[in-house]
Amino acid sequence: MKSLSQISARSMHLFLAIVREGNLSEVARNEGLAASSLSRVVQQLEEALETQLLYRNTRAVIATDAGHIYADAFRTMLQQLADAQIQVGERRDQPGGRIRINAPISFGLRHVGPRISELSERYPALNIELNLNDDYIDPFADGTDLLLRIASLKDSELHGRLIASQRCHLVATPAYLRRFGRPESPEALQQHRLLAYRGKTGLQRWRFHTGEQHYQFSPQAKIVSDNAELLLQAANNDGGILLYPDWQVGEMLNRGELVDLLPEFSPTYSAAEQSLWLLYPGGRYPSLNTRTVIDFLLASFGSPPYWRYQTPSAWHTPTGG
Repeated sequence: MKSLSQISARSMHLFLAIVREGNLSEVARNEGLAASSLSRVVQQLEEALETQLLYRNTRAVIATDAGHIYADAFRTMLQQLADAQIQVGERRDQPGGRIRINAPISFGLRHVGPRISELSERYPALNIELNLNDDYIDPFADGTDLLLRIASLKDSELHGRLIASQRCHLVATPAYLRRFGRPESPEALQQHRLLAYRGKTGLQRWRFHTGEQHYQFSPQAKIVSDNAELLLQAANNDGGILLYPDWQVGEMLNRGELVDLLPEFSPTYSAAEQSLWLLYPGGRYPSLNTRTVIDFLLASFGSPPYWRYQTPSAWHTPTGG
């Protein structure tokens, strides 16, 4: 292979445009070049890499196998160069302009919304748009800069930072347990007043496991709702037993307002492990605005997050009240 010094970022950009459009003449027009000049760029690339990169015919050009391999490599190199430019260029800048944030309704109201005023005061040039909904959001199509997602992350097109793993707790108030007793097994829950969430995918399934034993069922609930806060209010009013994530009930558990039930059975409502993520589209290196908000929220949440339940060494039956 000859010296790669002949390969410039401009050459890589033009080659990627040709692969994308499949037409030399159209790329030449878009780039303000003569078709012959663009052909020479491809020829120089092929000479430097000592391999054919394109198949040419009268109507189109198509990348060879080697051309596809080099196209992937060029995309990576150009993205890394753009990321480096962002890092260097933003060191003296201040965050400013619009940033669009999306979060689930309950999490956004409970943990993001209360911190927006402080974020705005700290970075007055930021214009913050916080959208709350529980639907799937495609940040590329929706124009979202920062997306808080609770999921088992599989989307390779998104990058981001892990907030924390999500833990679930089966909970009830001390007053409810004094009245109806404490369940000692998942099977015993069928004799209790259960509160269950029904979302777009149907009624939540409750799952338990300890050792080799696994148990799951759709709760025969006294109250079913698609509103998470309504069910939590019902539980707080001694209305029954609820299965919720730690970011919704952890602080109440720590204050003794709710009691953690059957922790030895690792209760959950998801077959896969769920985590909380701050995600952003585009390259691996986020914009200054996005990075600023991510750092602010992660510092505010803490590690472990402030809502994490501090499990007592032993559970004591509530008395009095």
